Amino acid sequence: MAEIIELPREERSRSNERVDERLGGGYLADGPLSSYLGNAETVAFVLHAKRGGVTVERDGGTETYKPSRGYRTVVAITDLRVVIAIGGADGGGDRVVPIPLSTVTRVETDSGLLRERLVVRTEVGERWSIPAGSDLDPVVAYLETARETWSRANRFAVRVEDHLTTARDRLDAGDPDGARDAADAALSAIASGREEVRALDLGDRVLDHAEFDAYRADVRAIQRRALADTADEHVERGERAERDGRLRAAHDALEAARDAAERALSIDADEPPDERLRERIETVERDRDRLETRPRERAKTALEDARSIDGPERRARRLTDALAAHRDWLGHCWGPSSPFAGDPDEIRAAILEIVDETVDVRTAVIDRLLAAAERLREGGRTGQALSACDRADEQLEATQDVVSELAPDRDDALRAVRVEIDHERALIEREAGRAEDVSGPDDRAESDEPPSAGPDSSASATETVAGVTTKAADPARSERDHGHDGDAVREQSSDEFEFPGAERDRVTIEAEIRAMDEAAFTRFVAACWNELGWETTIFAQSRGQYDVMAIRRQLVDLRVVIWTVHDPGGDLDPSVVDRCVTDRDNVQRADAAAIVTTATVPDPVRERADRHDIKLLDFADLLDLVDTEGLADLALDKNN
Repeated sequence: MAEIIELPREERSRSNERVDERLGGGYLADGPLSSYLGNAETVAFVLHAKRGGVTVERDGGTETYKPSRGYRTVVAITDLRVVIAIGGADGGGDRVVPIPLSTVTRVETDSGLLRERLVVRTEVGERWSIPAGSDLDPVVAYLETARETWSRANRFAVRVEDHLTTARDRLDAGDPDGARDAADAALSAIASGREEVRALDLGDRVLDHAEFDAYRADVRAIQRRALADTADEHVERGERAERDGRLRAAHDALEAARDAAERALSIDADEPPDERLRERIETVERDRDRLETRPRERAKTALEDARSIDGPERRARRLTDALAAHRDWLGHCWGPSSPFAGDPDEIRAAILEIVDETVDVRTAVIDRLLAAAERLREGGRTGQALSACDRADEQLEATQDVVSELAPDRDDALRAVRVEIDHERALIEREAGRAEDVSGPDDRAESDEPPSAGPDSSASATETVAGVTTKAADPARSERDHGHDGDAVREQSSDEFEFPGAERDRVTIEAEIRAMDEAAFTRFVAACWNELGWETTIFAQSRGQYDVMAIRRQLVDLRVVIWTVHDPGGDLDPSVVDRCVTDRDNVQRADAAAIVTTATVPDPVRERADRHDIKLLDFADLLDLVDTEGLADLALDKNN
């Protein structure tokens, strides 16, 4: 005999207790039916049979499980499973077989002459035949509804899992945006599935047991990882933009990185850990803050560097860099929403100050070039004099470009400079014309060779010592003035280094100077000072003291002791400065001391020289001097 118990809907919320009450005790060996049910399950029907057993057909054959004497077969049909409990069938204990409704593929009945059975087929190919009462229609209808609802939920679950698999694959492939798109598609599938399943009769109960919430957790984990990876990508993009000088793009990338990291932190998932995301946010904010001040710091540093340089031509070039940096700074902080630090009005004022400094410095360079042109013109070297004027023109044009754009009120001052250059050029061209008239059409129109000096051509005799042409000097005066015992090579004439030929560019002159040996470099330095109006005396290097004494004859003579260090590619040793300080203090009537070197000067060495009032000309300073004063021909010493 089999009986079907249907629990009314209002009792299903507390169905486990009602089932035990309806069945009474003693049907199962190990406990009441409720002990085999979960707390979240809701029982709709209970089938129990006194003698009938349960048969299962599989590929391997058929098995039948029957209750022991005094027990029954009890079947609970819930919103989650079909739970078959056969009392005492398993060695005296109950045999319990759960069949999840999500695995049921078909429900039917098998009617015979004396009995009717419920048949449940599963996706693994099992056919369970269960004894039942005479009216199975409500049970079959419930199971069909449950089966359809679970089937619908399973289809959406497969779709969600496909999206999650795609999301993980894209995440592993380094495509966080693609992973987030796939995760969003998974969320959409979850929402659609929940809506469609909920519309069915058992939809709410099925959704309570379906793994949709677990899918949401998987989606959150993917979204968090993808956003963290996106933040890293934005950081890398910002670094590239900063290296390329695109600071606005770099700032935008850092803002996007911070936003992505904050969104990742807001998602409830375990990876990456909260602490790592917070560290990323702090790092991005520090980099962003640094970036916002970079145009200002770069501009200020460029201006400080320019103002620290004594040489006017190099200072003019650095001021040009500083002006460009300030204009770049102004461009970055322009507009009310700009994140970059700086007051546009203050920057514009600083730009005008730099323009004024640039004009003053370039004017000073032009004055030196015109002085060199005048000196060269008076020496008969009109070609080099015109070249000095050309370079003065270049300096003026560079200045005019800046003034016309940024400070047109300085145009009048530049027009006066133009008059000076044109005047000097006219004088040079007139001297060149006179030379051509004197030499005649068959002679050279211009020669930079100095006239040959005969026995009476100079007020003072000359002699050659160690390959250096010098003016005869008073040995007593030399010994008295310089504190040496006759080791002086004597005062050097500027004629020694004067050779005809085309002007050499800076690279060529640099190469010529690099190729000199120590002695030739010392003679070259002495020749440069000699050309600029100083009387120079070279001393033997074996003395270990200064190399050149330079004297400018004035109402009160000015004496400068010079050390030369020729070491291209090397670093100037600080001991050179210390030796210069000691030697200078031991020289009688020395007004100043200088080091001229082709070595690289480290900042600590330069600072030490400044502290001890030692004038220091590095290779760049020396090349500027040669350029500005028209001394390129002195580098072509035929005795080197």
